[in-house]
This record gives sequence, structure tokens and C-alpha cells, in this order.
Amino acid sequence: MNVPLTLLVPPGIGDFSAMYQKLCCIDREIVIRPSADAPERIGPFLDILPKVKNGGYSGHSTNVSVFQTLPPGVDLAGLPDGVYILAINSFLENGGKVADWLPGPTEYHYDYLLSQDRMESLNSFYDQLSGRPKVGVYCSAYGNSRHWGFWGTEEWREFMSLLRDILPPPTEYIFIGAEYDVQIADYLANWMSITGFRAHDTLGLFHISATMELIKRLDYFISFPSGLGFLADVVRTPNLMWFPKHLDPMRGTFCDPEQYERKQSLHRVFASPQVAFEEFKLFGLKHLEERSYANNRHE
Repeated sequence: MNVPLTLLVPPGIGDFSAMYQKLCCIDREIVIRPSADAPERIGPFLDILPKVKNGGYSGHSTNVSVFQTLPPGVDLAGLPDGVYILAINSFLENGGKVADWLPGPTEYHYDYLLSQDRMESLNSFYDQLSGRPKVGVYCSAYGNSRHWGFWGTEEWREFMSLLRDILPPPTEYIFIGAEYDVQIADYLANWMSITGFRAHDTLGLFHISATMELIKRLDYFISFPSGLGFLADVVRTPNLMWFPKHLDPMRGTFCDPEQYERKQSLHRVFASPQVAFEEFKLFGLKHLEERSYANNRHE
């Protein structure tokens, strides 16, 4: 039985989003099988990408896919059918650009599939938001934050308090993430709600397609390192994402070069809340204000 081109890949949504910017431009059947690392999160994302087929989770590990990958520059369009290992992680982490990873065109703002039932739940939530600007926030869970050496609740509180000084009511803050990204976001949403912010906890509420649409409708998205930060650039939403120092070379490697040049996609190295706020105010605030004004005119 002939096996179509099948790629064993790492399990991260952001990692695969960067890969898909190339894969979606290849005119052939491609089956994707991600590693089954817990939590299994990429399956629903693969289902909404029209140029690949979700082949289900595989028994290979993330390390296998990262370190035994086909080399950069391989021509997937001409590769014989069969099973191969493919990852872009190390290439990006060393400062390589998606456009240079494989031959052929690159689509930074690819299409994805939406269903009416998933949009109904999002529309019901979004219609309750009357304020502007609308700012999305992704904090991740305590475990990820400690692993990356990023902020806990107190640092996030300080940063959000500084934001309030320049984004007065009726700014809407929407916390976004999966059901396992709780703790910091739950704490912040509760604290903000009782101290005068318009804060909304949506963790685990929406399918990934609806989450992408929500990010698309935001005026700005602020993100701990995550796949959601990758997706903000895909849907052209101005965004700020922080990187640990050892991933400094990765900044700007996977997003639209024009958006990165304009600092519409703003990538910064981990910093104190005060420094992070000053960088946002200097480089990101104007994009939020421009987007908020344009969106407000169209609603």
C-alpha cells in the first residue's frame, strides 16, 4: 500500500504554524503525525488547516523529531512518498528565517477553517464586550512560567497595573488559553475584576479556530512565549511576545517581515515589568491605538 508523504513532527502549535507557512504552499497530499506529548494539544489545530491531513498522534518523541529532522533546504515538493521526520525548532532557535528554511514561497497569513457552531459561542461572548480597546493576554501556567524563568502573579499584577495608567476604562482585557493554562490567569482575572478592570477569563472556552478568530478581533495581544503568539501574527493582530535570553536569536524569525519591521509584531527579551511596560509604551502602544480606532469605526 502506497503511503503518502507523511511527516512526523513536534507537538507544538507555534512550531507547526511556522512549518505550515511553507507546507501550505506545496501542492501535494501531506499527512501530519505529531508526537503524543502531554497535554495533546495540536490535533484540533491540524484539523482546521486545509492543506494538510491530520494523521493522528504518533509514538515518536519531541526529541526524535527535533534532532532527527530532514535538513533545512530539502525539497518536499519532490520528495518521494513515505514517512519522514520534520521539525523547524532548531532552525528558528538558531536565528534562521522561515522563508529560508525550505525552497518555495512562504505564506505568513494562511487560511484556516471555521465552523458555524464554534463561531456561535465566540460571537455570543464577543457581543457582550462593549469597551475599547480590546486587549488579549496569555500568561501560561505556573509550571511553564517557572520553567522559562518568567513572571509569576506579582510581576503580572505590576505590569497590568502599569497598563491601566495608559489604557483607562472601558478597556476590555480578555485572558486566552487552554484549560491547563490556569492559575496565573485565574488569579489575575479575579484580581482585576475586583479592582476596576473589565477582565474576562476565557481559558478553555473556545476551539482553536474560534480562539484564532478572537485574537483576530483584538486590538492587541500580549503573550508569554506560546503558539498563540505565533498565531497573532498569522491573523495580523498587533502583538507583544517575550522570549527567554537563550532564545533571543529566534525573535522575528517566523513572522511577517513587514509586520516585524514596523514592530506590529514586537518581540522582546524577558525583562522586569517596568522595563517591559516602557518597551510596550515606546514601540507597541501606537499600533494598539491605530488598530483600536480602525476597529471601532467598523463596529
